[in-house]
Amino acid sequence: QTSGRASTASSSTMASLSTASTLGTSFATRRGRITRRAASASSSSRTPEKDESVVRDRQSLSFKDSATGVDVTLVGTMHYNPVSIELASSTVTRLREADALHAVVLESCPSRWKKTQKTQPPGSFLRWFLYNEMLAAADAAGDPTKIRLGDQRIEDLGACAKRTMADTARDVLDPLGGGWGRLVRDWRDGFKKEIDGRGDARGNLRAADLWCDVALLLGMPVSMFRYPMAWAIKSPKVIVPFAAFAWGIERIPSLVRPGALDAVTGAYVMSGEERLVSALFLALDVAEVVFISRLFLKALLETRNDVLSRSIRDACEESARSGGGGVVAVLGAAHLNGVQLRLMGDGDD
Repeated sequence: QTSGRASTASSSTMASLSTASTLGTSFATRRGRITRRAASASSSSRTPEKDESVVRDRQSLSFKDSATGVDVTLVGTMHYNPVSIELASSTVTRLREADALHAVVLESCPSRWKKTQKTQPPGSFLRWFLYNEMLAAADAAGDPTKIRLGDQRIEDLGACAKRTMADTARDVLDPLGGGWGRLVRDWRDGFKKEIDGRGDARGNLRAADLWCDVALLLGMPVSMFRYPMAWAIKSPKVIVPFAAFAWGIERIPSLVRPGALDAVTGAYVMSGEERLVSALFLALDVAEVVFISRLFLKALLETRNDVLSRSIRDACEESARSGGGGVVAVLGAAHLNGVQLRLMGDGDD
């Protein structure tokens, strides 16, 4: 009997272990499935599906405005580049010939456009010498009533830039009061919204769309010559002080007392003035990164993208009311992703 009870106990113990093992295996299997499902869900959330509603063509993006359903084409340009001029002109011409063009929105404002028309009248040398994508798009439209000047007024842009520079100076001097935190937050949020936009997978303008276009790159020297030349002719009050400042900074090293070679080691030893100039240039390098990057993201992109997208939306609403065609916007390439984000309903209106 003792032997039988022992055998029964042993059998019971083995059964319990077997049951525990089975339950453990089952729980592990379920846990594995749950983990795999979570990983799959996380992976799918990190990698958005490709948005088939956006059509990329070189440096242009075509899609429907989320509020009106009107067809919008954003043409991203490298200012004064012959390839960008051709793209803007051909895009507008194609829609005009198909009787599918309602309006052309230009990255310009009344003051700048008036100055352009005054300094570059049709048939003039400057019209040919400084011909750009805005003029090309307006010429291709063939009808001045289709032109919309959609950018922020240059007067307002100047005031906005001054406020941004003043805010940046205050934040740089207030690290303990959250100033540096605001700088980092503006850089992070600005890059995500204005540069990355909807993301590559959802149809924004990619860096490869610019840098892999050989013809566009070959035209870059033309842009680098024409753009500052246009600024010098149209806005000498801006370009002359800037050029004078750059020339003065470049001259500083030649005005200080040079160092000398150490008599023992033969190594060059900087003079006190040279050390001071080196420290000055380092401070200028840091300030350039801090101030220019925030100015670019806030005043030149975020604020202007708000204005540009609102202008394009207004043109779309006009088209929707009149049953007209699509809207083409000719912009600098840096504006495309932020404007697209707003018009497709993923960003602020």
